[in-house]
Amino acid sequence: MKKRTKSQLARHGKNLDFFFNSATNAQIEAGKRWYSDVNKFCNELAKEFKTTPLTVAQVISALSPRNKWQRNLIDCKSVFQAIKDGKEPHEIKVSTFHCNKFKAFDIAKNGKRIDASAPKTFNFLHNIAHLDKNALTIDVWHIRAIEKKNLAKTPIGTVAYEQIKALTIRKAESIGLTGFEFQAIIWISAQAFFNNKPTI
Repeated sequence: MKKRTKSQLARHGKNLDFFFNSATNAQIEAGKRWYSDVNKFCNELAKEFKTTPLTVAQVISALSPRNKWQRNLIDCKSVFQAIKDGKEPHEIKVSTFHCNKFKAFDIAKNGKRIDASAPKTFNFLHNIAHLDKNALTIDVWHIRAIEKKNLAKTPIGTVAYEQIKALTIRKAESIGLTGFEFQAIIWISAQAFFNNKPTI
């Protein structure tokens, strides 16, 4: 996805409004809590495996591409348990791309860091580790929401990512939410819309 024009950004903004306004009260409340709940999970898992919440957040983030959320958390715990038990990456299964499992092991075992060259996972880890208001996770559901299309592939370049991030944060702040709260509400609402069933 290349740099967005003003008219494209205006359309994206209208589509974000649509998905926010389509959210039920329960979905809005769940979205507002979502990142706080994940941040709590990071802190609890960090205590259990004697690591840092940032490391847990990075492992979650590394395992997140095209992974179902509940499975992502299970996979994260599996990685830390495997390392504690002296296992290697090929000895466990995860539900994301094979290369991401090795990346997660490298983070958990060797202290590797996710850097800004991977904007989705980089922003996601800062949202969940620090509840960072300046970070925004733009995943497949956010792209589907701004396009209002159930796209199979959703590639996005760095420039477009920053444009959509700025647009989403502005929308959120205009109604008294953080960017990550607003994004989580859109995430829940978009899944309900495209899957044609309520998620909450």
